[in-house]
Amino acid sequence: MFFPIRTDRRLAHTPWVNYTLIAVNVLVFILQIALSSPGRPQWFGHGLLDPEAPSLHQFITYQFLHGSWEHLLGNMLFLYVFGNSVEDRLGKIGYLGFYLAGGVIAGFGHALLETTPVLGASGAICAVTGAYLALFPLSGVTIFYWFVFYVGTFEVSGIVLICFQIAQDLLFQLAGRGGVAYMAHLAGYAYGLLIGMGLLWCRLL
Repeated sequence: MFFPIRTDRRLAHTPWVNYTLIAVNVLVFILQIALSSPGRPQWFGHGLLDPEAPSLHQFITYQFLHGSWEHLLGNMLFLYVFGNSVEDRLGKIGYLGFYLAGGVIAGFGHALLETTPVLGASGAICAVTGAYLALFPLSGVTIFYWFVFYVGTFEVSGIVLICFQIAQDLLFQLAGRGGVAYMAHLAGYAYGLLIGMGLLWCRLL
């Protein structure tokens, strides 16, 4: 098992929007647990993005719902590690709009090719990591690993880690592996990378 825990990029501003997004995701998941009861339909079912009967609100609401603590914590870790730097570069309002739009684009990507309902922030977070790849490709990312009795950290560049993640999601999508919305991930990566590169090319950053 391995996952990123920090980057070497120093922030110029406190990423309050990213912190708020993390807090909202956690609070919504706590509400999911508190307001759900065994044997009854889950109250948040209409918030999932259903490709066979999509509603406009679902492209926003699905981004803040999660299936388990593991699902939530994994997503929030990636959002914390990469989102802080992206907000620092885009600014608070720009980052919020970018994040929500990334989730919408990821949802459209999933709905175009899949039929199963989807939930989770991972599509929007993939957009964030795609932007991070464009903006900070050579930054160092510290990876924590745990393999049986071996525990430690090592550092890789952002371009290596994120390109590995993109390649893995693409491979799993082509292989038809289920259980994860890989197409939403890929759409998010593409959106984030294109927006990041476009802003740099236009010299808006």
